[in-house]
Amino acid sequence: MKKTILFLFLLSMNFQGYTQCWKSVSASIYTTMAIKNDGTLWAWGGNFHGMVGDGTLIDKNTPTQIGTATDWKIVSAGESHSMAIKNDGSLWSWGYNGYGELGDGTNVDKIVPTQIGTGTDWEIVSATYWSNMAIKKDGTLWGWGFNFDYGQLGDGTKINRNTPVQIGNETDWLKVSAGPAHTVALKTNGTLWAWGNNVYGQFGNGNNINSLVPIQIGTDSDWVEALAGEYHTLALKTNGTIWSTGLNSDGRLGDGTISARNLLLQVGTADDWQSIGIGKYNSIGIKNNGTLWTCGMNYHGLLGDGTSTERHVLTQIGTATNWKTAQTGEYHTVALKKDDTFLIWGDNMYGQLGNDGMSTFSLSPSTITCSAILALEEQNNLSYSIYPNPTKSILNIQFSTVTDIYRILIVDMTGKKVLEQNGNANRINVQNLAQGSYIISVVTNEKVINQKFIKN
Repeated sequence: MKKTILFLFLLSMNFQGYTQCWKSVSASIYTTMAIKNDGTLWAWGGNFHGMVGDGTLIDKNTPTQIGTATDWKIVSAGESHSMAIKNDGSLWSWGYNGYGELGDGTNVDKIVPTQIGTGTDWEIVSATYWSNMAIKKDGTLWGWGFNFDYGQLGDGTKINRNTPVQIGNETDWLKVSAGPAHTVALKTNGTLWAWGNNVYGQFGNGNNINSLVPIQIGTDSDWVEALAGEYHTLALKTNGTIWSTGLNSDGRLGDGTISARNLLLQVGTADDWQSIGIGKYNSIGIKNNGTLWTCGMNYHGLLGDGTSTERHVLTQIGTATNWKTAQTGEYHTVALKKDDTFLIWGDNMYGQLGNDGMSTFSLSPSTITCSAILALEEQNNLSYSIYPNPTKSILNIQFSTVTDIYRILIVDMTGKKVLEQNGNANRINVQNLAQGSYIISVVTNEKVINQKFIKN
């Protein structure tokens, strides 16, 4: 098969803005995990238990592709292990497995992604220190890994589990967030639930009593998000208000004090919050206008405000108005903007900032670029074709054999995403694009095909 590879240097002199290719990001204590829009999985940082997943135990200080699969959907980084779900609903894990947190029935570390069971019905997974919580497509709740101290798996015991165990028999779980010692979750009716460690009042139910099973917090049914830090909880209501509870020694609750509390109370008076994020020692909020706000501990700049000063109230970071999501591992923070740009800041002891060997921390957000070179493939046989090229409206993708298409992504010649189509469709309408040159990236079940085309 004859193949010509053309190289487009999108990060060279005229194309330094090629950064907008990221779909999902997650931070642990030592590592950073990310999925690109083409479905490829990338990781970097500390790797002493194989938690990067590249088949080695060598730390990585630049983004490293993990395997060749192009169908990754969700990734969640725990302390020294990672969990991920593919587009087909299969569950995968790798890294440290001392407490069975990989869920494969053993306590043996894995240095590459390993499928857990044969199920293809996993929807959500949340990894924390040595345990995980997950929800299946049927709304059932599952947990595995470390459970000894506080019963944070919620199965009514303090027994560690090395395979996923169903928690109760309800089928109406919507979201779950696993913290190191406690877990919070939402049901489809908008109610809030918690279990595990409550010694600092992180349940928010007015007491400090632990629970081995999920218990409802209050009677409100208007919760849209709830996240577990180490000893605090952050939650968002449908009316755009943020609420917090638990340990507050560094101002992570955002109420202007450093006093712990065991009751969920509103943070400030604003009611224009769009989304929230959390870390071990801090809290994050994004407003409807796309601005980013953080509070809590600021060791090595994890808040991103250019200082190392604690903030006891939510404080705006920079002036950008296009933030989409943000979360903190332990001492570093990862975030995505609405244009799929990936930014990162904070501690860098293990290379988790991915800045090519620089070990210094960053007090403010810096950009993680996409690959410096985008390869364009032109094959002189009938294995596939993209036509007509040039085109005025429709681009067709044809393969010589049956091939599933997961995603079609189009970027302009600066690398900016201008059009995206998900699902198994072999044509895309580009009629509304301006005249000029573009790159179409077709993500299949086997590979990613990048092809230049001209819109007339």
